[in-house]
Amino acid sequence: MGLLLSLLYVPWRVSLDSNYNRAALVTEKKVDGIPSKQLIYVDDLAGIPELGSAVVFVDLRDDWNRLEEILGLQIPVILTGVSPYPISELASILDSHCAYTGYMEFDERGQYVLDVLKARDNKSLVFRVHNLKNKEYPNYDIDGAVTRYIRSVRERSVDALLFLTPTVDFNYDELVRKSYEELSKQGLISAEITSPRAGSSRFKLLSALFIFVLILSISPLAAVGITVVFLLFPTFGLPLAVVAGEFAIYRRLSSLNTGVLKGFLLFFSLSVFLGISINASMVGAQFQNGLELFRGVKVSLVALPGWLFVTGFVKSVSRKISKSDLLVVALAGITAGYYILRSGNFSFVLDSERMVRDYLDNLLLVRPRFKELLAYPLLAILIHFSFDIKGKLGPIIASGGSLVIVSIVNTFCHATVPLWTDLVRSLYGLGFGTVISLVIIGIVKKYNEFGRAADGSLNEVDENQSN
Repeated sequence: MGLLLSLLYVPWRVSLDSNYNRAALVTEKKVDGIPSKQLIYVDDLAGIPELGSAVVFVDLRDDWNRLEEILGLQIPVILTGVSPYPISELASILDSHCAYTGYMEFDERGQYVLDVLKARDNKSLVFRVHNLKNKEYPNYDIDGAVTRYIRSVRERSVDALLFLTPTVDFNYDELVRKSYEELSKQGLISAEITSPRAGSSRFKLLSALFIFVLILSISPLAAVGITVVFLLFPTFGLPLAVVAGEFAIYRRLSSLNTGVLKGFLLFFSLSVFLGISINASMVGAQFQNGLELFRGVKVSLVALPGWLFVTGFVKSVSRKISKSDLLVVALAGITAGYYILRSGNFSFVLDSERMVRDYLDNLLLVRPRFKELLAYPLLAILIHFSFDIKGKLGPIIASGGSLVIVSIVNTFCHATVPLWTDLVRSLYGLGFGTVISLVIIGIVKKYNEFGRAADGSLNEVDENQSN
């Protein structure tokens, strides 16, 4: 079922992405030789003779009373701020004017605008805008800023790139020029702002059938219940299907006796199939334009590894908790806290890590997820010991190895991301993770004494517990 769904959905989705995975440039001031849309403010409308290539920036806090006048011009608008209009009324006004409306990613004042756009009947007349805020310019040089703009198009398929004039010493013209050149080189530039306006729901039944069969392998009752919720209540059904599917993959494959390479391929393929089934269920203007999101990201990231750690830890401790048990809990707590914090959009990133990310993005187009490079070796250890590790490190290894499933599935849970980047990112994780794992296994096999010591320490059982 997973293979059938992939064969039908992947070509269709790649074709859809190829039509919309381009962005137009919107500049606050013209740059010689660079075609772009001109950003104009409401107070400057009267002085602009040509509005055909313009985009109006509307701060609803100050310009709400002129909004219908602006919408009557029938040119794209970017909204921010809050107006006195009730959400439903403003949504109705935008629909009545067939207003092509943009909102900015990560806008600190943008929740009201997002709520309005979600309330619109015509969600296809919405486009996403990415911009570098003035306070962010000091954190970037030209190359770093260009990489960020390129990444927003290539990896999130934004529809417009907004270049605001920096208030700090920064070469604006060079930034715009280099961004345009790189976008053109990669085929990611568009003369007009276009956003996905067509979708298909025909894949949802295939997705539901795959999820049903997958969960059926561990519980017929759960398979029926979760599939019904998945079809009728997608807000709750999507994350529920992800969590249940991840548990099903781990439970079924952990019962098999496979080698490391075969095990990797099984875990990878089933995780990709589950990810594609979720991705295929989020096709449509509301998802493609970022108005509806996959809910329950953090739950889907921690449910399986958290369960494996807790159950494994309970089995590994003796009647009296030792200092080593407390050390394991402390280590797991710190790791889990960092893992959860890093799963959000506004996580702290060191400058050195940003440099590594940018380098890998420029080298590989899409960088692998770092957590997978750590998780594959742990999964290799699990497979090597047939998922039967009883030592103090057992719960951590089991939890960490399961991140292969969790990370791959999560990669496909972002509807606005072009599907090819999800596939390439996951393949990079498999490729690099396999190489790292084979190196580690090779070291263990070469040094037999170390291998026997590792085997014994991982599978030692507390004497009191065995009694």
